[in-house]
Amino acid sequence: MSRSLNNSPESIYQTLLKFCHVKSVTDSEGEKEAPRFLYEELKILPYYQENPNDLFIQPIQEDRLGRSNLCAWVKAKNKTKKTIILMGHFDVVDTDVCGYLSEEAFDPETYTNLIEKEMISEEARRDLESGDWIFGRGTADMKSGLIIQAAVLAELSKNPAALDANLLYLAVADEENNACGIHEAVRYLAELKKDGYEFICCIDSEPSITQENKDHGWIHLGTVGMYTPFTFILGKETHVGEYFEGIPASLIAFKLGGILEGNGQFADKYKDVTYPPLTCLKIYDLKRTYSVTVIERIAMYYNCLFVTKTPGEILDMMKAAAKKALDEALADYSENWLEQHTHTEKKEFIPQIIEYAELSKMAERATGLSSQEITKEFLKSLPPELELQDRGMKLVNHFIDVTGLKGPTVIVGFLPPFCPSGFNERKTMEELKVIESVERLVNLAKEQYDMTISIGEIYEGISDLSEFAFKGTNKDIDTLSNNFAGWGTDFTYPFDQSKFLDIPIVNIGPIGKDAHKKTERLYLPYALEVLPHLLKDMIYSLAK
Repeated sequence: MSRSLNNSPESIYQTLLKFCHVKSVTDSEGEKEAPRFLYEELKILPYYQENPNDLFIQPIQEDRLGRSNLCAWVKAKNKTKKTIILMGHFDVVDTDVCGYLSEEAFDPETYTNLIEKEMISEEARRDLESGDWIFGRGTADMKSGLIIQAAVLAELSKNPAALDANLLYLAVADEENNACGIHEAVRYLAELKKDGYEFICCIDSEPSITQENKDHGWIHLGTVGMYTPFTFILGKETHVGEYFEGIPASLIAFKLGGILEGNGQFADKYKDVTYPPLTCLKIYDLKRTYSVTVIERIAMYYNCLFVTKTPGEILDMMKAAAKKALDEALADYSENWLEQHTHTEKKEFIPQIIEYAELSKMAERATGLSSQEITKEFLKSLPPELELQDRGMKLVNHFIDVTGLKGPTVIVGFLPPFCPSGFNERKTMEELKVIESVERLVNLAKEQYDMTISIGEIYEGISDLSEFAFKGTNKDIDTLSNNFAGWGTDFTYPFDQSKFLDIPIVNIGPIGKDAHKKTERLYLPYALEVLPHLLKDMIYSLAK
């Protein structure tokens, strides 16, 4: 094996194994090691020996964990502002699902040998026994994609005179959580565009995760977006012995959760494809200790994938669901009161549904301070390592305290992360060129490698490609920013820069299965022997 990374199956494989040993779990200390690993692998290439300023680690501004991205340029010998971006993320999800093999999951060869003794699906066992797949955290999602891109970059760096466009390799942090890494990259790219750089396309190499035709390659022309809406349910406290004096938040929450979970109305449709519905990601009981008082406060936040649905539409749907839940909960309360012939007087409750934006205004009126002042001061009191979603929910809880708001009430709003959708509208020359290059690649794969590759409109996994062409309106921006818990202090989104960039996107990555699961795995023949050549061909095709 050669000393430095090169575009050969052996070099890609060995570098991938080393990279997987870096435990770059999102929000961990190991995440900080990943850009340094890539930097050390690339800096010994002759190009970077001669052009050291074209390779650098990029700190993420105001990141509470002090993380960084990795940036590597290969500039065409004939000076040009035309640039193709190669991009991916180096953070991975944790290995808790791997049980007692959670440490071994970062050592793909060892893990592949050990998992043979585990209870795994028939499909996973067939793949294991074929010898064509390697198992382990990050093998598919998405360290293989980053290393393949780096290997192609290494090859093309040998002859910059043959390039008709610059290459910019971006390896970013925090894709699996709040997208802080790609937001920093977007700000950097926006400055470059102001300086006259012309971005032809951004190529990501996330693994294929499509349920159908799992065993062949995919190229996607767009990516799904994601909202993280929340509901905060405020009941009316009472002693359990005086049940009908109040109304438990749990009664409303159970109704609301049942209405929202898997609700097909939230499942977006685009070009005859229906995307997954809303699902709850976390539930909070805000009751601090045991007592025989009914639960007064419960909060929930959700994953909501979308292609074309606006934040205003999502808020309206959340409010409609909240109204239905409140109506059903109060109807149950009345029915139960009648059936039990209780001596307690029946209470008349006035339900409320409030957007987070209105709650913020109520807090301003109650305190005489701006919502930003209240937010900044309160969030400063929380541990910085607390997840952004938890901080946001605690902030909503604090706003309720300072306003004195009473239930039954449901507050709706948004939490981070937010990821826009991206799709090829076939309107611009740049978009049409991407289509042409992709179709050419499909034919090339069949002719030269007897490999079937399908073209998909939307990559159904959440990816950093979302960030390169925000297509929303000013109204959408206002709806999101005004209803985001912690906006401006814990989280912002580079709307202006993303919209300004407007870069065509494409995902061409390895064949992988079971991302985030104990049986995450990578199909080696395609990743090592086919994909690097297809990626190189796509770069040359787009640069012409």
